[in-house]
Amino acid sequence: MSHKYAQFELERRWLLDTLPGSLQNSQDYQVIEDRYITGTPLRLRRMTNASGQVTARKLTQKYQADDQTAYATTITNFYLDEASYALLETLPAQILVKKRYKLVDGRFQFSIDQFSGPLAGLILAEIEQPDLASLMTIPQPAFALREVTEDSRFTGGALVQLTAAQCHQLLSV
Repeated sequence: MSHKYAQFELERRWLLDTLPGSLQNSQDYQVIEDRYITGTPLRLRRMTNASGQVTARKLTQKYQADDQTAYATTITNFYLDEASYALLETLPAQILVKKRYKLVDGRFQFSIDQFSGPLAGLILAEIEQPDLASLMTIPQPAFALREVTEDSRFTGGALVQLTAAQCHQLLSV
């Protein structure tokens, strides 16, 4: 099924055991609060910089079509003003909070997500590319433990369901 406003996102994800050294004391990050709206495929996102200024508010539908691999998703974003966000924020949702850093490693720029709350201790790296061929040429970064792109337990929709104990168990595998 074709969706007029949808885009395709091609990405890979890796599990990290610690925040890379260059990011340890960095104040160059965004706090991302994702609200997965109960009973829907929708995510409400607010991004705030380290000084507390909101930099983006958006409603997103992100899903994997039957013909897409673990490396591809279909995504539609709708950017919101403060009033629209406030209204949607009242809907029942499960909440995931993380700090997102940018890290340049050689020729590649990774997003590094350090989770908090029940997911404290979880750190993921991800990278996007415009096509599958270039995505697959990216070597595993030296700072990563293992790739988790094909492990659906490491998607936002699955992670938001976890308790702290379940997250700890996931990380000890």
